[in-house]
Amino acid sequence: MAESIARGVVQSGVLPPQRISTAIHSNPSHGTAFQSLGISVYSHNTDMHAEAGNGQYEMALGYTACTYATDNLIFMREVVRAIANKHGLLATFVPKYALDDIGSGSHVHLSLWQNGQNVFQASDASSQHGMSKVGEEFMAGVLDHLPSIFAFTAPLSNSYDRIQPNTWSGAYQCWGKENREAHCIFFYLAMCIVIGGFN
Repeated sequence: MAESIARGVVQSGVLPPQRISTAIHSNPSHGTAFQSLGISVYSHNTDMHAEAGNGQYEMALGYTACTYATDNLIFMREVVRAIANKHGLLATFVPKYALDDIGSGSHVHLSLWQNGQNVFQASDASSQHGMSKVGEEFMAGVLDHLPSIFAFTAPLSNSYDRIQPNTWSGAYQCWGKENREAHCIFFYLAMCIVIGGFN
């Protein structure tokens, strides 16, 4: 299962996320755009919330099978762009919109399930970090193949302007708990993989 989290910039000065959320829902066709595509959107009891960068917002898409999560991410970005354009705004998902500001990217929460059971999490206290053997092997595989994965997740030279130390962008090929500099972050039930960002 995967949950996609997308960060993007709406260039309009300071525009609170509630205004963008209102713009999405002020016209019934906006709010139903996500529903008509079968996309579940949630984030802290609102559709989106402000992030650290100037004009930067985050929108979380619901858990679904990985193949659908990828499609939902692309559809969500196109819907956001169309709605922003309709209101005279520019929405971009470029990884590094301004070199002197924090970048925008995505991250994906992954969990591994077998026969209705989460197999990423250890079933007992024998694991030092709460991760099962399968979870450890999966994370090791992601880290081992990270350079190849970057061909898909960081295809732009601008992506590498964002993937720098001290920018919460997963600049290091490592994993950790609550470590925003790690490329793979382990949570209680899932793993988060930071994606380089693409437009």
